[in-house]
Amino acid sequence: MLNRACCAATLAVAAFFVPGPGHAGGAAPSAAITAAVDDAVARYDLPGIAVGVIVDGEVRQVEVRGELAAGSGVPVDRHTIFKIASNSKAMTAALLARLVDAGKLAWDDPVVNHLPGFRMHEDWVTREIQVRDLLIHNSGLGPGAGDLMLWPEPNAFTRAEVVAGLAHLKPRWSFRSRYAYDNTLYIVAGEVAAAAGGASYEELMRREVFAPLGLERCRVGEWNAVEAGNVALPHARRDGRNVAVRSDGDVVANMPMAAAGGIRCSLDDMLAWARMWLQPDRHGLVDGKPWLSQGQREAAWVAHMPMPLSRRMREWDGSHFSAYGYGWRLTDVDGTWKVSHTGTLSGMYSALTLLPEKGVGFVLLVNGDADEARTVLNQVLVKQFTAPQEARTVAYYADALAAERAAMRVDDDVGADGAAASQTVAVARTPVEPAEMARWLGVYRDPWFGEASVCQRGGEVRIAAAKSPRLAGRVMASGDRMLVEWDTLDSDAHAWLDFRAGEGGGPARLAMAKVDPDADFSYDFEDLAFMRVGDCAVESGETAAAGMVDIATLAPGIDLDIRYSGSDNFTGAPVDGYEAPRCYLLRPAAEALARVELALRRDGHRLRIFDCYRPMRAVRSFVRWATDPTDQSTKAAYYPDIDKHALLGGYISERSGHSRGATVDLTLLRCEGDRCEALDMGTPFDFFDASANTDHPGTEPEVRRNRELLRTAMEEAGFANYPMEWWHYTLAPEPAPATFHDFPVR
Repeated sequence: MLNRACCAATLAVAAFFVPGPGHAGGAAPSAAITAAVDDAVARYDLPGIAVGVIVDGEVRQVEVRGELAAGSGVPVDRHTIFKIASNSKAMTAALLARLVDAGKLAWDDPVVNHLPGFRMHEDWVTREIQVRDLLIHNSGLGPGAGDLMLWPEPNAFTRAEVVAGLAHLKPRWSFRSRYAYDNTLYIVAGEVAAAAGGASYEELMRREVFAPLGLERCRVGEWNAVEAGNVALPHARRDGRNVAVRSDGDVVANMPMAAAGGIRCSLDDMLAWARMWLQPDRHGLVDGKPWLSQGQREAAWVAHMPMPLSRRMREWDGSHFSAYGYGWRLTDVDGTWKVSHTGTLSGMYSALTLLPEKGVGFVLLVNGDADEARTVLNQVLVKQFTAPQEARTVAYYADALAAERAAMRVDDDVGADGAAASQTVAVARTPVEPAEMARWLGVYRDPWFGEASVCQRGGEVRIAAAKSPRLAGRVMASGDRMLVEWDTLDSDAHAWLDFRAGEGGGPARLAMAKVDPDADFSYDFEDLAFMRVGDCAVESGETAAAGMVDIATLAPGIDLDIRYSGSDNFTGAPVDGYEAPRCYLLRPAAEALARVELALRRDGHRLRIFDCYRPMRAVRSFVRWATDPTDQSTKAAYYPDIDKHALLGGYISERSGHSRGATVDLTLLRCEGDRCEALDMGTPFDFFDASANTDHPGTEPEVRRNRELLRTAMEEAGFANYPMEWWHYTLAPEPAPATFHDFPVR
């Protein structure tokens, strides 16, 4: 990563625009804003940031710092595409408002008028919930209810599954009784828009919002990141430095949560969006007509749902009220009206703040771990226009937050009885012994989240969610309780596991809860209600010792067509060592393959697996078959143009990389619902001919596209293709390149 001095000197751009007279009272305090951005970058070591300030409807100042990816040397600029996360909600609400203006729906329409199959947990709520209710967080559900179907990314939940899952989410409070932030109902709102507008949510957003307002770099749905260029990567803090995480690859996939938080835009796009709201008569006209009627603009900023007014808001801003509009948060700061929203998603943070009575607005986009940085910098910018005489700095607010944390620790450390009260850390924990967990091992199902396995794997007990591969980890003992330490999530996401016997001898039950009560509410483990539905897949001692796992435990439902366990292969008979049609791989290869399957499912594709780990005894049987000239029964199907004796050495080797446990043979399926068909790859699997070479020059265009689609998906997960065979891929680098195994596939 470039050092901070370098970034400030060479990767920073500040653009200033001279405004006309207006509400802001002359020139903006440009030097103070520049200093605030510099201070925030320095104090919080931000990988990249883009800030824009609007005064009297014009962009007064732009400040950019840092890089698209830490260490890349490629600078952030005003055209860089960032995830705006929950700032997408205002755009979704505005899309609905456009449809209201067009007479295609009304705010008080029952949702079931547009989505007849929609259900909430309680029938009366299903009948009564209106379109407006989808936007204002008054459903009665707990905060972030159902978010585990959206995050952590990537996962295999579809939009239809997210909407259907709402029927199983039990409310915590009565409908319309209080505010509790949610994302899942915004996904329903996007589907209402699609039903009323006669096109997909993504198409409507591009047609009704992006295009008429000139938001040229905004993206939603599936899009090509290479063609778009200049895309910021999210970052996480690792060992005290910023590390880029979760690259999208060449093509960004569509995602279920687009309407709640899946839009990406550049700084210039977000400034254009803000200007439209601040000065609709100048920046909100399309072909001389208002893009949105005055009535719908006013509806968006009505206080539809009261929100809690925090002590910090009262002390820092002198606020008197707090409420939610249609995709906007509303409050007052130092006697002036404030309309705003924030966004947080996968290593990116955003903020959009408008002070309509002053004609001021500003945008913050950050591609790093920036929760506190966003709070502090946003506060400094607000005060530049509401109370400039206070001259508050980044250091002032950062120190105030530090003092808050210190006070909270004191409150947590000693409870009312003087005993330690903190629940945030499980101090001592050790891996649970599989024998101690025997009665609880098995596959569990939750009505909305689906299946999760609690099984012995490689000498330890692991829990793994079927549709959310990052929710996988070790089961640990902590005192008389158990918890799961997730493999790839921060420690604040760890969860308690509470097993209990079913009533009347029924199936075992599993409940979960955050170890840290203050962790992100999107980890809504408390809403899960698992019931045991089956046994763990059998894992042989040899498999465990080799560090291999059954792909079906990581990607349940993956299509297995293990040819060597039956007669449909080039030998014409079951092959030695294949006692069951299973796919075993070393864990890194299995996890990578599961990621490929989940990514492909989003756009209607799946994998079909022909072979994975191959015992050495199977390889020896191939050699014996190849040296038997009397057996020519499969020649027409597998090697019509090659003499059998020529197969040995050229196509069949005395040693196979498959025996090392990181190689897989597979093809690609196109699916519509539950119906899947194999794509045309030009030749069958195990076809001994040059036409099976991945880039054979005589390949038909459609076949070439299909092979390239498979190769792209596999390469994005770290697999390398063997050029002689379009179906053959190996994880690179191999986890154990010198170790060959010979235990049977059972």
